[in-house]
Amino acid sequence: MDSRRLGVAITFSFLLGTVAGRFLVGFDLSFVIILLLGALYLARKRAILFILLSCAGFFILGAQRKAVYSATVSHTEQHIENKAVQIRDHVSGKLSERLEKESSKGIATALLLGDRSGLDKEIKTAFRNAGISHALALSGMHVGIIWSIICTLTAAFRWNYRTRIFSFILSIAIIFTYAIITGLSPSVSRACIMIAVWKTAGLLCQSDDRLGPLLIAAFAIALFNPMAVEMIGFQLSFAAVAGIVFLYPAIEESIEKVFGTRKNIGLRIAAGGARLMGITMTCQIATFPLILLYFGRISGNFLISNLVSAPLVTLSVYGSAAAALLGGIPAIGGIISDIASAIIEILRQVVLFLGS
Repeated sequence: MDSRRLGVAITFSFLLGTVAGRFLVGFDLSFVIILLLGALYLARKRAILFILLSCAGFFILGAQRKAVYSATVSHTEQHIENKAVQIRDHVSGKLSERLEKESSKGIATALLLGDRSGLDKEIKTAFRNAGISHALALSGMHVGIIWSIICTLTAAFRWNYRTRIFSFILSIAIIFTYAIITGLSPSVSRACIMIAVWKTAGLLCQSDDRLGPLLIAAFAIALFNPMAVEMIGFQLSFAAVAGIVFLYPAIEESIEKVFGTRKNIGLRIAAGGARLMGITMTCQIATFPLILLYFGRISGNFLISNLVSAPLVTLSVYGSAAAALLGGIPAIGGIISDIASAIIEILRQVVLFLGS
């Protein structure tokens, strides 16, 4: 078994162990882990036995982590959480000041900060009926948009190799700060860890591996919070990305064969739409069993709804971020806020139409 498959087996063993750990609360498995470490050393020259023992060891390690996990938080964790809430409330307040319509404020806060308390029942129902309620929950898409904003803002630091390293570290620090401010949901945590691993690998060895960062993210989240494995958000998020990793490459290859590298602007737009539709399809196929299991239904027009709404959601996140950061600047701040409010209102009307 190569290292890639071994990594998959070990990660899944650890995740299964965290699930099984709920039945072992109060048990200390440290002695069993020590025995397994000894057995691993003795079996190091026997590949199959080594792999089986490795998987068993990580299964027990996951069970141990879950069994001794405490729901109480330390004073430091509580302090960080309080600070995050203060920052989130501050940004939410700025959005409320700079966006005119109440409906725009609620959508902007949901898209940028993950706070859906300001959304009215009508728009929530419309998003759900249109099959795009996931757009209101912070996910990898939102983190990707925020990452692009951060990279744009830190581009001025990239003069040479040292400043590029500094820019990279600063960008990673900002994106994880954003994750903390928004509550460290499994989907946001997964996206941030994957970005950090992807970019670090690309910086050091030009790696384009997609599965490795996904496994590292799953392992890190489960190690930090073993309760996350049983959360719907964790399962849907990783299922969607797994669908992109395993299913989308075949669709991308077909799109390349059909459209190639033609410079015709119409064909390039069509290719972009096909890619967006392909990603949407792979995510929906991968998450379909979980959606049926937990919600018992799926929207029939989800493909069209996602294709139409995705660009508007992206522009709305950009607009919300711009309004929060630049809305207070004299002369141009009001223009930026008005543009952001107009984009969000267009998104709102489109969603109401799709969900009607």
